[in-house]
Amino acid sequence: MSSSAETTAGADQVPVDFLEHRAENVRVSSRGLGWSVIEFQRRDSAPATRSLPNGSKQHLLFVCLSGGRITRETGGQRVEHDTAPGFVTLLPARTPIQWSWKTRISCSVLALDPAFVDKVAEQVFGLSPEHYRFELTERSSDSAITNIAGVLSREVVRAEPGSKLYAESLANILAVHLLRHYAVCADGQNLQACSMSDSAETEHTETPAAQPRAVAQALQFIHANYTSDLSLNEIAKAVNLSPFHVARLFKQSVGVSPHQYLIQLRVNSARSLLSAGSGEHSLAELASAVGFADQSHLTRHFKRIVGVTPRQFRA
Repeated sequence: MSSSAETTAGADQVPVDFLEHRAENVRVSSRGLGWSVIEFQRRDSAPATRSLPNGSKQHLLFVCLSGGRITRETGGQRVEHDTAPGFVTLLPARTPIQWSWKTRISCSVLALDPAFVDKVAEQVFGLSPEHYRFELTERSSDSAITNIAGVLSREVVRAEPGSKLYAESLANILAVHLLRHYAVCADGQNLQACSMSDSAETEHTETPAAQPRAVAQALQFIHANYTSDLSLNEIAKAVNLSPFHVARLFKQSVGVSPHQYLIQLRVNSARSLLSAGSGEHSLAELASAVGFADQSHLTRHFKRIVGVTPRQFRA
């Protein structure tokens, strides 16, 4: 084999910089703003098949801004998903993967530096890189990730002074969120089983203003299920209290009823998706993706909380 052929073969084994991959699909990018530990792109892709045989250099988070059907092949498994706005995928660095889709799709991409995440894992959770790992994860929604994607998108579009510092602050929040909710021990156990400090437990259980444990559990349940047709009875059942009791505790601690909080969460999620670029897709589709019964419900509550309609906000 010639020297040039050997160089090419070696290069083929290196994970790619995803943000440079298929640059023709990029509509918005943080490249050029000097961001380092986290970067952002919004991509719009025609029907295609794409592969990363050696994965990406970065941990990647994809937030769907459109609906569609995507086929994913990795680790010898083939999985098909019907996606909607807000659908989230975590692709850990160096994970080989192939996707294919038959309709135009749009998504926000958040890329995190693995060395930065390792540093956060050590400082916050007492975990060295060999003690934890991320797994490829797909979820119908994650309000924390969607909200961060929306904020990063606005920062890229505005390109205001201080955006690098702001992005790095959000990167810290995002890294802690991923370590809490997506990481596992190297052997697959729950993350707390391999934590070398009490930091993870403290971070996980501490709630603002010393909220009762039931309220913290209710908040966690609402955030995990806000896109579904959620009732007070279901929230109460999840925390083992009567509906009356959980509503009273929630109002005392949070300041609003569980239903009002749920509506605010759905509106904030819709606003983040609109900010991130899902405006090309129907408001009815967006309403369904964030848990509203129909477009009219979304419009009414959005205008009441934000001050403008979703259509005006999108414009």
